[in-house]
Amino acid sequence: MLLATTPWFLLAAGAAAFAAGFVKGFAGFGFAVVFTPVMSLLSHDPRQVVFVALVLGTVMSLGVIAEVRHAITPDRTLPLVIGTVIGTPLGIMLLGWIDASTLKLIIAGVALGVTVLRVIDIRIAIRPGAVPLAAGAGLGGVLNGCTSMGGPVPALIVAWQGRGVDESRSILVVFNLLGYLLAIAIALGTGVAPGRWLASGLWLLPPAGLGTVTGILAVRRVSPATFAHVITGVVGLAGIAGVLSAAHF
Repeated sequence: MLLATTPWFLLAAGAAAFAAGFVKGFAGFGFAVVFTPVMSLLSHDPRQVVFVALVLGTVMSLGVIAEVRHAITPDRTLPLVIGTVIGTPLGIMLLGWIDASTLKLIIAGVALGVTVLRVIDIRIAIRPGAVPLAAGAGLGGVLNGCTSMGGPVPALIVAWQGRGVDESRSILVVFNLLGYLLAIAIALGTGVAPGRWLASGLWLLPPAGLGTVTGILAVRRVSPATFAHVITGVVGLAGIAGVLSAAHF
């Protein structure tokens, strides 16, 4: 069980949950991008970490959706639903097949790969539309299912489409909520995750919630450029933590 067995674990896990919540509130995605690599460093069971990230991320997504509900529209939501429904079951299947050490490497690789793409500032002009969003949600759904870290893929899509901060956050938080709920249901239904895991990380809700509220307040005070830099830095640090976790395992 992912429980606070020592004061050091309590502080480290609480800090990870707060930081992950902050990024979630700030960007609309990214809870698992921070939480999963760090907690994989602390835990010997990355599958349980992935599942706990899905549960906590679901709760945090509800708070962000309440804040960006004005920017949520059917024409953006439908492609996300289609892509997520197709991709997430495939990711859950992979979660059941991949061994723990390989899973940790995949988690680290996703975080570092996204960071590199953002640092070297690759710009691909993608016209706003349903097909790119559905494709990004599909690939993101696969990653959500097996690593809980699907958000960076649609995040790149909306960035390359040149969408604004509020619009981007609304798209990403809807994708995350859909993916989290579907992944949890499939993982429980197929036996990939035992039911007892549902409650094993709930003690981290207070620091995660506080972080989310702080992130929501902070994003109102920054420019789009600062917004992008903060997300890049956080994802990069999470990737480094994931590499350390894989090496430690």
